Amino acid sequence: MSETPRLGLPLLAAGQAQKHVTHNDALMRLDALVHLVVASRTQTVPPASPGETAAYIVPAGGTGVFAGHQDDLAIFEDGAWSFLDPRSGWQAWVSDEAEHHVWTGTQWRRSQPVSSLGAALWGVNATADTTNRLSVSADATLFNHAGTDHRLKLNKANAARTASLLFQDNWSGRAEIGLAGDDQLRIKVSPDGSSWTEALVVDRTSGLVTLPASNWAHETPRPNLLVNGDWQINQRGFAGGALAAGAFGYDRWKAHTGGASLSSSGFDLTLTSGAIRQIVEPALWGVTSFASTPLCLSVEALSGGSLDVTVGSVSGTITAGSGRRFVALTPAAGDTGNLTVQLAPTTGAVTFRGIKLETGAVSSAWLARSQTQERQLCERYYWRPGTSLVIDCYQVASGYSQQLLAFPTAMRAVPTTSYTVAGEANIQGGERSISASSNACALATIRASALGRAYASFTDIAFSAEL
Repeated sequence: MSETPRLGLPLLAAGQAQKHVTHNDALMRLDALVHLVVASRTQTVPPASPGETAAYIVPAGGTGVFAGHQDDLAIFEDGAWSFLDPRSGWQAWVSDEAEHHVWTGTQWRRSQPVSSLGAALWGVNATADTTNRLSVSADATLFNHAGTDHRLKLNKANAARTASLLFQDNWSGRAEIGLAGDDQLRIKVSPDGSSWTEALVVDRTSGLVTLPASNWAHETPRPNLLVNGDWQINQRGFAGGALAAGAFGYDRWKAHTGGASLSSSGFDLTLTSGAIRQIVEPALWGVTSFASTPLCLSVEALSGGSLDVTVGSVSGTITAGSGRRFVALTPAAGDTGNLTVQLAPTTGAVTFRGIKLETGAVSSAWLARSQTQERQLCERYYWRPGTSLVIDCYQVASGYSQQLLAFPTAMRAVPTTSYTVAGEANIQGGERSISASSNACALATIRASALGRAYASFTDIAFSAEL
């Protein structure tokens, strides 16, 4: 036997001359191998000026003298490189990775020691990496209690991040359960790992369960918190086109401070530029505030581009596509009182129909109210009688005549009144007016300037309690 079986140290032979050479060579190799430190296991090119006993683990693709020595230990001794086949159990500290590695007999594997400080990487029958810092390859994994309970915790940095369980088939995702992108519990499935369908959502506040992938026709639709979401009530006779800042077009919808340009065709609305908004009154729906309440804004058949949505102080985007498209937003704790809902095309013109705002994290089917119901909701904020009013009477001088106008529905507040006087006769000092002193009715009044017939004709009458 000419060398030791484990470290491969050269042995002195009987009657050998210059025994000190062999002895010194064994000591140098022993110095290199005991508490083995290698500079790198990824450097394919030998260093140009290595120091004595410099050591490397040769990676695949080695060049120069490293060629053909993959996984060998390369040790620079007496001005030349020596290559040693590693033996099972040999360990090396890899300086440029600051980690221990062990030769298993087939590969160099990280061998991070356990300590009270914790391990940066840990592989159980597998190789851990900086993404999968704990890697287990086994038929089963057991997390047992230590006397009573056991809870597995998955913590994420903030609501916009993800904490989930991902189930894969040959490294391709098929199902995911967890908090993905917000704090609602979601279950998603995929046929190929790239396209995903949301099957179930549990609202974190109410516990309401919705099934986004189910047939919309079989889901119970929730009430629409927006009024005139299909643009069918149009008391102002808006014909489409430009709206000045703050001006109303279709009932309950007004232009943002920058104005807007829009038109409708049947149930489709095209928003060409600017932004439209509606102010939602919580009291109308029996609540004091929508602050911190998950809300979902949805539209049908969005085309032409994406739609930017703002609800209170939070914003999101609905992307174009067929079917019902939505964005889930939760107004901030400070979004108390009336809530402004605003829509604007991201770029260019967009077309959509059936806008709906509802509680919950996902949208339900469109729920159309009857024309009668929708008109009553609109008339809570704005009422245009649509006919002229004539007061025609016979009065003494300074006598007056009044006519009561009862509103079809109680308005939100005492409204302001606008009208045009189309004709009049025998009116004292212009004393003809229509005014409201309550949210339920208004009075039309004329005063005669002389004995005889007096009349006034009022047109374009409108009452507004808009927000």
